[in-house]
Amino acid sequence: MGQVKIPRTTKGLSDLVGKINTKNNSDGEQSILNSVVSMDAIKTKVDEMLDFEMKANEANRLKEEMNEQKKKAMREITKEMQRVRNLLKAQYPDDLRKLGAWGFDVDNVSKKKVGEIA
Repeated sequence: MGQVKIPRTTKGLSDLVGKINTKNNSDGEQSILNSVVSMDAIKTKVDEMLDFEMKANEANRLKEEMNEQKKKAMREITKEMQRVRNLLKAQYPDDLRKLGAWGFDVDNVSKKKVGEIA
């Protein structure tokens, strides 16, 4: 015996409900569905489902747009922080730990001199 599949997408479900509703309407009072289901209630749920999908798509689009704006702002801020860091490094070339007072994390590991044995 064959399988009767139910779509798993909003478009597929919406299309199926539309086709069932068309057949139900063409059968009129003789339709076997009339005593079992309310097609009006199902159509209302389909409209809600499609509305939720539209809102979700809009939210995803907005999220992507906001993430791009955030990345742009982060790049700009990072460049400014690099300028601040470089200015402070020039001001305190012999004691970079002083940059810690400005909020920077300073790596205290000193670079080994050329020729120094580990």
